[in-house]
Amino acid sequence: MFWSLLAIVFWLPLPMGSNPPWARGILVLLIAVLSLFWVLGYALGRLETTPSFHRAKWLHAGFMGVIGWLFIQQLPIPSGWALQLSPFSWNLHVTAAEALGLATPQWMTLSISPHDTMVSTLLTMAYYLFFCLCLLLVERPDKLRWFAWAFVVSGIFQAVFGSLSTLSGAEVLLFGEKPSYFGVATGTYVNRNSFAGCMEMTLAFGMGLLIAQLKDSKADSWQEWLRQTLQTLMSNKVILRTGLAIMVIGLVLSRSRMGNTAFFSSLLVTGILYVICRKKLSRGMVVLFVSLLVIDTAILSQWFGLEKVMERIEQTSLERETRPNVSEVTLVAISDYSLTGSGAGSFYTTLPAYHDGSWKGFYDLAHNDFLQFPLEFGVPVFLILALMVIWSSWLAVQAMKQRRSRLMIGMGFSSFMGMLAIMIHSSVDFNLQMPANAAYFVSLMALGVLARYLPSCSRKDSCKKAAGQG
Repeated sequence: MFWSLLAIVFWLPLPMGSNPPWARGILVLLIAVLSLFWVLGYALGRLETTPSFHRAKWLHAGFMGVIGWLFIQQLPIPSGWALQLSPFSWNLHVTAAEALGLATPQWMTLSISPHDTMVSTLLTMAYYLFFCLCLLLVERPDKLRWFAWAFVVSGIFQAVFGSLSTLSGAEVLLFGEKPSYFGVATGTYVNRNSFAGCMEMTLAFGMGLLIAQLKDSKADSWQEWLRQTLQTLMSNKVILRTGLAIMVIGLVLSRSRMGNTAFFSSLLVTGILYVICRKKLSRGMVVLFVSLLVIDTAILSQWFGLEKVMERIEQTSLERETRPNVSEVTLVAISDYSLTGSGAGSFYTTLPAYHDGSWKGFYDLAHNDFLQFPLEFGVPVFLILALMVIWSSWLAVQAMKQRRSRLMIGMGFSSFMGMLAIMIHSSVDFNLQMPANAAYFVSLMALGVLARYLPSCSRKDSCKKAAGQG
């Protein structure tokens, strides 16, 4: 079952980020089947719950509360109730009925697009089950290491596939033709920003694994310092270090402005936070950060177009961008649906009613997750989601500060850095609307719990004993 979980991790980004309807169905099916097998194993006494699973009680409550609300959004209720709870939703239902020549419906849903809300509910349930599986199947440090490596391998594959596809001129996806973004890397995604979001998270996992391998030994002479430095750069860590370089190249080739900004900003902020938590800056950390920031950005990335990313950032004009206008009208829509939301997945149905003529084209997503979630879910449920992310981030910080195991410290670093990167990127994009990226983000939340509470024992029997005591 654990290896099946890792296989799912690798699969999720392959079919265009699991965004097409058929790929979403496979995502839900795979996670549901694996969850069913775990329940069967638990019923037969072959599997047990873990301390990490129990410690995540507030996150369980948050997930179940959100899922429960999504069910309520698509549940038919008396029209009088709908009028009181969501007047604008009631008005749209009445207007639609009048346009079809029908009488005012006696029953209606809070969601203005119940089918899309149903799909979003199934996906959210799958994300929660995936979160639970991460906590239940990763019960030992060796499995945690393999778990992190699965994301790194996935990221390396995405970077290699995207880079070769772009540099060779083939411009293909794994499951179909590439419809847009020619000349930039998109991996197996359609959108370069979604690909960049995947790179941000997988790079975070890689950084955590590198930190887990660092040593705090001190050198008595410059010869010893040089030996340790060379050993750090050229030891068995070279595979992981090379993988990080490949992913940085893939990220730069995406030409994603906020993707690159989010990665390096989150790396810098998390690095500073790491020093504050550990109250020291080891030589290994200095070598790691210098090699990543200097070697990757100043040398490797220059060969693959970092200057083009910088040009895109410099040439960005708010006057030419349509997103700010969409953001403004989305804020107006949020005020109208602040309590109940317009319904999960209903953004493209809600936005046309607020079109003020300031933009052209069709927006099926808000290009800002901090606006789309409160519009669709309602402000109260959005606050629950925000608190869940904050709590997971706090657990990751606590792991960096209190754990002694280098692996747990590194995984705390990965969790915080990955979530911070996506939060920065989500302010101008829709990474969390891509099923594969949303599942990866949920795994980062689970990683924060694992880094904080997973027993550091290395033997299977002793970990079982610790789990029984927990």
